[in-house]
Amino acid sequence: MITPPFLESSGAAIANYKISNTLDLASHFQTCSQRRMSGRLDLSLSDDPKPMWSFFFRLGQLVWSVGELHPFRRWNRQLAQYCPQLSVNSLPQHSIQSDAWNSEALVELMKQGQIQHSHLSAIVAGSILELLFDVMQAAHRTAPLVEIQLTYRQLSFLSIESNWLTCLDAERAWQRSEQAWSLWQQCGLESISPNLAPVIWDHDGLRQQTSLMTYDNLAKLANGRWTLRDLAIKLKQPLVPLTRSLMPYVKQGIMGLNSIPDLKLQPKSAQQALVAYIEDSRFDSSAMSQILDQAGYRFLSIPDPLQAVPMLLDQKPDLIFLDLLMPIANGYEICTQIRRITAFQSIPIVILTSSDGIVDRVRAKLTGASGFLSKPINSDKVLETLRRHLAEATSPENTS
Repeated sequence: MITPPFLESSGAAIANYKISNTLDLASHFQTCSQRRMSGRLDLSLSDDPKPMWSFFFRLGQLVWSVGELHPFRRWNRQLAQYCPQLSVNSLPQHSIQSDAWNSEALVELMKQGQIQHSHLSAIVAGSILELLFDVMQAAHRTAPLVEIQLTYRQLSFLSIESNWLTCLDAERAWQRSEQAWSLWQQCGLESISPNLAPVIWDHDGLRQQTSLMTYDNLAKLANGRWTLRDLAIKLKQPLVPLTRSLMPYVKQGIMGLNSIPDLKLQPKSAQQALVAYIEDSRFDSSAMSQILDQAGYRFLSIPDPLQAVPMLLDQKPDLIFLDLLMPIANGYEICTQIRRITAFQSIPIVILTSSDGIVDRVRAKLTGASGFLSKPINSDKVLETLRRHLAEATSPENTS
């Protein structure tokens, strides 16, 4: 099991317990909290000795958590929610190569000033609460056939690396997760894991029961690639109402819920471009993110055009996709602002719009746009445009 960089090492197991229900587990969390213990609780199912979840305590408070299922997806969700300017794809290369990639990456981002301590606290707390929920659901779904094995180990904390740690009250964290699990049960979702991915099985049946807009949105996102938790973050909707809205289609067999693997992330090479997309529509942004992620590009979402210039200066993307119609400032204005900056005078800027007329294309050219792409977003067209403009930007006549 992973040992984060703020720990010396894992000590030998000093206690082992078999847990048959969540009340027993709550009692152990309460004991760790009240006795101000510093250590790690490893939780595994009795039919699989490998730890599924680990919770780290320092003086009775929770400071870290590790889960075997979907670690990249979980951290991608936390980053998207609390640090939208970052993504797992933009983590330091050596961090992703390490077993303790998530903790090492956060340490480095803190030291570089890219995230604040408040962001760190929210990310760590969000991960802990997700994993506690999963433990509660596992205890409910497997009992009495499978028990949960709990192992406690003492740990030593490095004073230098632990000064950035965020501490979460263990009993309060348990209560919050218990409330979330109770609401999940009350809504009849106890047999549904939020780590499952919705997928459309009967497109014709779904069209008949939904509006055209609803169908289009579901077709874009309920594609079997994103879990319920992923979609809640992407759509900025509470998890429970989102899941409940899909259940009638699931019960009718129009949609299904599948188990899916974790995101496949590899250490990024210098050749893998960072692509920014200035777009206020979360649906179009999600579609673009999916296309670029699958093609191996790094993706930077900028939903607020007023934050575009500072975020571009900070992240320095290789290409910019820019939506034409936005409520605060249109794409022409943003393109003109970007071109005024010396560092961005040669960067490819491609304007996207559903209004593909000659006047629009001429005006886009006059504002300094490199190209024009028609909506709706199409994977083949996006990737062809991306490769062409990146190739032109790196050709000998365009480099110094």
